[in-house]
Amino acid sequence: MGNSDITRDKLIAAATQAFWEQGYSNTSLRKIAQVASVDVALISRYFGGKLGLFKATLTTAFDWPELISPDKDPVEVVIGKYANPESDAHQTSVIRMIVMNANDPQVGELVRQTLRNTLLDPLEVRIGGPQASTRLAMFVAVLVGASMVRQSLQLPGMAAVEPDVYARQLRHLVEAALHFDEEPEVSEQG
Repeated sequence: MGNSDITRDKLIAAATQAFWEQGYSNTSLRKIAQVASVDVALISRYFGGKLGLFKATLTTAFDWPELISPDKDPVEVVIGKYANPESDAHQTSVIRMIVMNANDPQVGELVRQTLRNTLLDPLEVRIGGPQASTRLAMFVAVLVGASMVRQSLQLPGMAAVEPDVYARQLRHLVEAALHFDEEPEVSEQG
């Protein structure tokens, strides 16, 4: 790996942390360059400016191929990813990035469109059936909400529970979201 690759990677890492935690509009390029220990002019050289650098942080943000894989159960993929403490931090930071940037006047549409193109549209096809877009919206609401309750709000009952307990809680919520508005089964009583 050459010096330019190292510098580029340092800038992306510093920018990811800043943009995802503070939001695009609240982040200065000088601060990113300072954290990366590089000259601020290198941001223009490598990325063309602030927007190009932000786009570079999005390239892998929604990279979750196993979620849309036809060979995997999306519920089990989500449970495995979110209930596992090792992967929880990255997923939480992506959710924070969405919360901090999805309504930003400069990059909000880019965030929403990137999320839709790379993850939501393929997942909606996977979910399929009637009400697929409603069920997908509920599914995403559960993921964002549960993550916020656990990580940001740290509400008792979800924040400090064992991974297997959190997995059961999340499975219940995700299953309910995916089966929203389905006709309940009518049991015959004899």
